[in-house]
Amino acid sequence: MIEKDLSTLLNADSIIIDGASKAGKITFFLYLVNFLYQKTSVIFTPQEKYLFNRRTEALSSQFPQFKNLKEFISPYFLHENWTSLKQKYGYDFFLKELIKIITTSDEKIIVIHRLGEYFEFQDRYEIENIYKTLIKVVREHDKKIIFLVNNTNENYEYIHRIAEEFTDISISLKNNDNNERILDVRDTLHNQQHPLMHFRINEENFILDYYKKDEVQYHNKMKNILIAEIDLAHDNMTDIFTYIFNRKDFILKYANSLQSILQEVFISPEIIIVLMKRKDENFKTISAIKKQLPDTKIIAILDQDFVRSEDIQEAYNNGCDELFANNLSFENILLALQKATKDLFYTQSLNKVTKYDNILNSLDELKHLANECIEKSIFFTIFVIESKEEFNEVTNPSRNNDYIYQDKHRISYLAINTMPKDVNKIINNYKRKYEDTTLTCLWEPVNHTSLNECTLI
Repeated sequence: MIEKDLSTLLNADSIIIDGASKAGKITFFLYLVNFLYQKTSVIFTPQEKYLFNRRTEALSSQFPQFKNLKEFISPYFLHENWTSLKQKYGYDFFLKELIKIITTSDEKIIVIHRLGEYFEFQDRYEIENIYKTLIKVVREHDKKIIFLVNNTNENYEYIHRIAEEFTDISISLKNNDNNERILDVRDTLHNQQHPLMHFRINEENFILDYYKKDEVQYHNKMKNILIAEIDLAHDNMTDIFTYIFNRKDFILKYANSLQSILQEVFISPEIIIVLMKRKDENFKTISAIKKQLPDTKIIAILDQDFVRSEDIQEAYNNGCDELFANNLSFENILLALQKATKDLFYTQSLNKVTKYDNILNSLDELKHLANECIEKSIFFTIFVIESKEEFNEVTNPSRNNDYIYQDKHRISYLAINTMPKDVNKIINNYKRKYEDTTLTCLWEPVNHTSLNECTLI
């Protein structure tokens, strides 16, 4: 590792390390603590004590370098009644406990293991306060903090956004085709991207160096997508695009101003999705972006229900490759995204979804189909309608990706590639036939943790 890069890690007060399960996050953090910092650490973990100990014992027996592992880490585990204590006292009590241990301990390195697992999805808004408070505390006490995050955790995207703002160094650990650990290191404090690093272990020592140029093909498979909100907060659309691109071949970034967009130039995004109001200055912003990134596809979505021909012409003149209204067709935006990335990522995933008849035989089939779509990041909307009258025999829906399960007084309807706002026409067709029909459930997977939240399914 070049001296400059080494000093970046040595001088950082806060580091976040993310990666999939078994990507080597613990091994790399132990390398940092034991061999780079040469200091002992306190580690907080939500993992059960016997599982954590089994993991560290395995590392001790596997690598001679870690034979004295227990001497340089001091683990703290959640109380077995953690859930009830959290409900009773809240996260402020939890934060006070962390701060007390951090400020009174002799250890200079603080590790928060599996950060996302301390929070239910509905509690994710607590993360920012705890995250930045802990960073502030360790700096005040001349310590360092390392966050370890599973990038498949439901809170990962939210944590990632916070880390971009508050953390000094962001490290993503990935396995290449040869099961080697590749580090994507970003200095978020100075907005600098380091070359890919290669982390490996032999019998004698750990090796951290540059990833060879002829091996960078692995990294090039990753596609950077930037979602930019200009002059407005388009929360729902941002969440929908986050859901769509929740795939291993994409890296999502976010920005909310021209300055923050241009700060992301170094990542050379394949697409910038711009969510904006229709203003001349906003089109000028797009023009400035296109000058910096002439090869990047720019897809703009206006905060209005339709686009005029003059809007389209102005968008094209200023560098937009596509322009959509806020009530865009989901199918059309998918076509644009796949065309821009030159990757049929969504269509390929949809083709792998289990094929059912459009009239389903049971509610379990509908649940299985919905969960499979969530697993593959396929967007859909579920709605349930009920009637005091008995429904007649239902004919196949007119669209191939619509699925129905019906009993006497209820119809459960799953519409793939359909936003909630676009199901009104289907619902109204039923209301015209059955006067007493009422909508009792309308649900889509964005911002939800599981199908169980759709209580009527």
